[in-house]
Amino acid sequence: MADLKTIDKQILENLFGMGGGYVLDFSDRTIREFFDDELSVNFSDEKYNYASGSKANRMRGFWKKADNILAGESILKLIEYIEHKIILDEFRRKDYPDKIITASKKIANKLFNKTAVAQKDVTVRADIINEQISIVLNKNVFSHVQGLLNNDHYFNAVEEAYKIVREKLKEITGKEKAHEAFKKENYSIIFGHQPKNDAESDFFDGVKFLHMAIQFLRNEKAHTPAKEIDKNLAIHYIVLASLAYDLIDRN
Repeated sequence: MADLKTIDKQILENLFGMGGGYVLDFSDRTIREFFDDELSVNFSDEKYNYASGSKANRMRGFWKKADNILAGESILKLIEYIEHKIILDEFRRKDYPDKIITASKKIANKLFNKTAVAQKDVTVRADIINEQISIVLNKNVFSHVQGLLNNDHYFNAVEEAYKIVREKLKEITGKEKAHEAFKKENYSIIFGHQPKNDAESDFFDGVKFLHMAIQFLRNEKAHTPAKEIDKNLAIHYIVLASLAYDLIDRN
């Protein structure tokens, strides 16, 4: 269930025009298509059936069943829909005051933040809010490089992020080099079981190659004098390290 308080729901219902069973200007068909296209959600699923089963009540049922991330994404997608309709002159700006839209975005962000706190030990999905990507890094990676990032030591932060990934791999398998650690007999140690089918085998190989990339990128950094690198590039490198760490730390 999404962590929406009564006042949150009142604000959202006001913005989305949910009086009388409606949601914005959606028909039964178009709201199903919207949730399918934008969120990969079957809005007709019986689990979202609530009270009269109207569009507004299904939305309330969706909020009761969705997790914080999915509920937050739905709010932002609906706001995006409103803003596009305003640009197209199909909605009137005065019917959707900025203060209500801003309050609704804050509600969505609050849902994302609640999930970030609850799942701080794993890498969670990236969220796109107002064209800015927010991502929660693996706690172990971030805590290791946070001081370096705060002091603008981006080159060293990247090197340390890759170093801690390789140390984790060695802790699990006894081998630091990816091509040695990811032998098939080690899959049960790393992933908890051997691959069950070809698709899972491909995934395991993908994680192996990701760690091989980490290995060679780290070697390049270790054998290159520290230099200035762009903050944005450094964060991209560290996100890669966060993903690699998380994929071997789940079991």
